[in-house]
Amino acid sequence: MGNRKIFDRWEEYHSNPISRQGLRPEIADSWERSQQYGVSPATPKPVLCTNSELSQYRRNSRLLIYSSVPVLENTLEFLAGSDFIMGLFDTNAVVLKTFGDESSLHWAAGVGLVEGAKWSEDVMGTNAATLGLKLARPISLEGCENFSRIQVEMNCSFAPIIDQAIQKLVGGLILAGPADISNNLSLGMVTSATKHIESKIAFDRYNETITNSVSEGILIVDLQGKIIYINKSGFRIFRKECKPFCGLTLFDLIEYTQENHHFLEVLTQARSMSDETLVLVVGKEKVSLNVNITYYDIPEMNLVGNVIVIQESERINRLIRKYIARNAKMSFSDIIGSNPRFLQVIKIAKAAASSDSNVLLLGESGTGKDIIAQSMHNASSRMNNPFLAINCAALPRELIASELFGYEDGAFTGAKKGGNLGKFELADQGTLFLDEIGDMPLDLQASLLRVIEEKSVMRLGGGKLIPVNVRIIAATNKSLEDEVVRNRFRRDLYYRLGVIRINLPPLRERSDDIIILARQFISRICQRIGKPEMSLSPEVSEAFLRYGWPGNIRELQNALEGAIQLSSGQIITYDLIQEYFSPVDEGVDSLKSATIGDITMSDIKKQAIESTLQKNNYNKSKTAKSLGISRKTLYRRLKEYSLI
Repeated sequence: MGNRKIFDRWEEYHSNPISRQGLRPEIADSWERSQQYGVSPATPKPVLCTNSELSQYRRNSRLLIYSSVPVLENTLEFLAGSDFIMGLFDTNAVVLKTFGDESSLHWAAGVGLVEGAKWSEDVMGTNAATLGLKLARPISLEGCENFSRIQVEMNCSFAPIIDQAIQKLVGGLILAGPADISNNLSLGMVTSATKHIESKIAFDRYNETITNSVSEGILIVDLQGKIIYINKSGFRIFRKECKPFCGLTLFDLIEYTQENHHFLEVLTQARSMSDETLVLVVGKEKVSLNVNITYYDIPEMNLVGNVIVIQESERINRLIRKYIARNAKMSFSDIIGSNPRFLQVIKIAKAAASSDSNVLLLGESGTGKDIIAQSMHNASSRMNNPFLAINCAALPRELIASELFGYEDGAFTGAKKGGNLGKFELADQGTLFLDEIGDMPLDLQASLLRVIEEKSVMRLGGGKLIPVNVRIIAATNKSLEDEVVRNRFRRDLYYRLGVIRINLPPLRERSDDIIILARQFISRICQRIGKPEMSLSPEVSEAFLRYGWPGNIRELQNALEGAIQLSSGQIITYDLIQEYFSPVDEGVDSLKSATIGDITMSDIKKQAIESTLQKNNYNKSKTAKSLGISRKTLYRRLKEYSLI
């Protein structure tokens, strides 16, 4: 049918409604509705969305666009030179994207098939797109069947696109060409294309559900920086609003500045990368990112580029801090004791826990300073945040600074690639326990003082101050006052750390707690190693009360564990523990020699046997059982101590 005949037929449909009886019913009904809407058939050009409106429509159809574009781009070579063009529509009959060669796109602009054009029935009247969407089925219209004059010179075939996963109409595809060119295969072609798109939507929806459920940003880019895919976390990390990414490049997401040059260069190189730390500048903000890149090259599909997985270093740090927040296992309810002086220590520690002031724990080794520190953390407002401990005497001098303050990439020979967080950063919002603080080198004391005063830390090799909010609990077995006098500890740091000072008494000054602690340790150790509950023989109890305990609570616990491991019975006897009590330092007496004044171990043993005999009414069998020894051994000792 020539253009003149097409136009004459269209005019007759408008001037003589009776002639519309020759139209298909669904088309005739649409013409009726178009007139009721007041659509002017003489509309000279399409109604276009504003740029912001089109952006919103595209955002709403992001999955449709993402899944359709690869399919439709593959059809371009078949459309080249054919005078046909394809258009992708949303459910509002808005043209989202067009596909064709340059001459076809130029022709399409003259008939209103341009991106952003509104083809809805109330705007353009009857057309293949609005009817196909309304009927939710494929349909073809000849030029004269279109309601508006601008579309008379166009034949169209349209097929709807269904998201099969949710059984919902999400848009449609049109194949349009000049009205004087007939293509009987156009409806089949466009329907076939939509079936491919629907399959791609199902696949992409599955993939997108997975990739959008992770916190990492996932990007697929070619080596020119064109974005093939990006998930929601990727947009978030780049501080951009989610939008259709077809046609986007890395330069649309990342501002090209001198600071970002290296970042962009790395993301478009043909090489893989594992756990590199890169800095991205977004506006005035510097974002540290952990980057992993997998290079891909698929020659048969002509695909070359990078799969990029990025995560904000701060997010990783928060996860680390959340994990290490469980480090403080002990609480005040785990601490036992009835000694008045020790109970006063607990009272002070509980009061200090509710403050944010730095605390200095003083006391001999093994008195439980670490237990008090953990308990204070768990009783504080920081209890759900990290508790980290560092022993200042256990690390080589050159490592303490990097452990405390962290370091940047390349800060020193052997530094971990990408740098490393220090304990201050990891303990942010939590508690840092500095054990053996008296052994910290003087030059590092100055650095620690600066962190405390400025509430910020600078990594080794770095130039940026990082704010930290950390409560410090320090501990030492030294007299820091003496260390200050000897110029081995900074006076100003001593005052900064010792805002609250707590002195823990040694075990020898808590004699009323020794047996209580021993019983608790026995119960815990037996339960842990799967042995029946055990008890101390009177002889051992008496010895424990007279021993000086230079190693304090730690020594008591270790001695009991060794005895329990070696015991084959249910009573801990003296022969099981005697080897654990030997002098460590000059002037410290063991159980093998005098422990208090002139009282010897022989005196202790004799007293223990006498008191046990009295308790058992001098019954030898019961006495031997109570002491955890045989009758034969009891008789031998009775003779040895002249008790018979």
